[in-house]
Amino acid sequence: MPKTPRSQTIRVCGQQWELAFRSLRRHQLCGLCEYDRRRVSVCTSMRGIDRLDTICHELLHACQGFASEEHVAEVATTLATVLWQLGYRMEADNGKG
Repeated sequence: MPKTPRSQTIRVCGQQWELAFRSLRRHQLCGLCEYDRRRVSVCTSMRGIDRLDTICHELLHACQGFASEEHVAEVATTLATVLWQLGYRMEADNGKG
């Protein structure tokens, strides 16, 4: 079973944010962008291209808080699909989709 990725500090549009991998099941969420905490969270149950899509999605919210949910979803899925086709994987995925 793949390991859960570790949380880390990242830079988003010139600001320091936390990218956290934690359980969001009780909230029934795949991901969450918390502007007040400058934290992007991705549910630990996410794997493969779905995790990549969620990371892209929440980072877009962090960068463009004004963008509509529809726009963010479309752009995130496009980015994740292209990155996945190019072979980008998290070590925790062991290359599996």
